[in-house]
Amino acid sequence: IDLVIVMTDAAANISAGSFGASAPAEASDAFAYDVKKRLARLRIVSRLCSVIGAVLLAAVALLAISATVAPRFMGLQSYAIVSGSMEPSFPVGSLVYAEPIEPEALAVGDVAVFWRNDEVVIHRVEENLYEDRELITRGDANEGIDAHPALYDNVVGRAVNQIPGIGYFVMALASLPGKLVLGWVVLMGAAFSIIGTAIASLARQ
Repeated sequence: IDLVIVMTDAAANISAGSFGASAPAEASDAFAYDVKKRLARLRIVSRLCSVIGAVLLAAVALLAISATVAPRFMGLQSYAIVSGSMEPSFPVGSLVYAEPIEPEALAVGDVAVFWRNDEVVIHRVEENLYEDRELITRGDANEGIDAHPALYDNVVGRAVNQIPGIGYFVMALASLPGKLVLGWVVLMGAAFSIIGTAIASLARQ
């Protein structure tokens, strides 16, 4: 009987020792799993921040290139449509590209770009008066011709292409609120990119 009791105690000690060793191992595995989950979430957040920042900065860069750099590189001038007089051919908010041209070369149906009363006007040519050196113009959405002809000396060029919506970007740059919004977008894009890089660096450590 004593022998059995001794053996039973030994078995109990061994069993207790086994359970005592497995508990820390299980806790360690659970901790490691939790750390991996947290790191995975950090990587997702870092990628998301980086993507948002890149998209914001790329959008601003693309708008700036479309509105200023590209036209000048191609020898064109860009102008924003601010009224509906040329609807539906040139919707409000469109960015129009104009090529230099001699006024005499403008034909009926061409869209002329010219100055009038310190404003740029983009209207269609109804008649080219070569002797008077004037253009009779009309907006597509207007019922009658313009009250005043466009003088040859005020002609900037001929509209050759447009990008709908980009003109709003140009109009925004002409106002203080628009510049502030643009600056805020750039700052947010940079901030998201920096945050994404910082979180990615933290997740690698």
